[in-house]
Amino acid sequence: MSQSLNVISNKVDELPNNIEAEQSVIGSILLTNEIFDEVNLVISSKNFYDPVHKRIFEALEKLIYGGLLANPITLKNYFEKEKDDLNIPEYLVKITKFSTSSRQALEYSKLIFDLYVKRELIKISGEVIDQAKSNDIGTDGQKIIESYEKSLFDLAEKGSFSSSLIKF
Repeated sequence: MSQSLNVISNKVDELPNNIEAEQSVIGSILLTNEIFDEVNLVISSKNFYDPVHKRIFEALEKLIYGGLLANPITLKNYFEKEKDDLNIPEYLVKITKFSTSSRQALEYSKLIFDLYVKRELIKISGEVIDQAKSNDIGTDGQKIIESYEKSLFDLAEKGSFSSSLIKF
């Protein structure tokens, strides 16, 4: 009984994420590189929660921006020599099974971005709490508020930039 409660409490501490959405977006791009441009208007590699997905998306970007095909075969060389618990070349083939329509991939991209914003808000909030708790004589409440406002503005600006682009 106490073990199940422990699992629940660990879940609460986990930052907002959706691994399945990340897998679906990457799997869709691996099968249809043409959707990358639309997806990339919404998200970039930094928006992924899973570090492996970040690395895979960075490799996708390199290949696609270079005018090359990005699929499990062409990405294999990027990850072949890595000594992870996860066999990334094999994982690339598996996540193509999560591929979906371009519309769904775009919606999942928006979800990934929203969850990234929430993680950033948690990070910013934690920094504000730490600053407010510190008894640093050089930092008064007004400076903390100004710093918090700047952090929030920077985060909001990132979000508005990616959503303000208009497709022609």
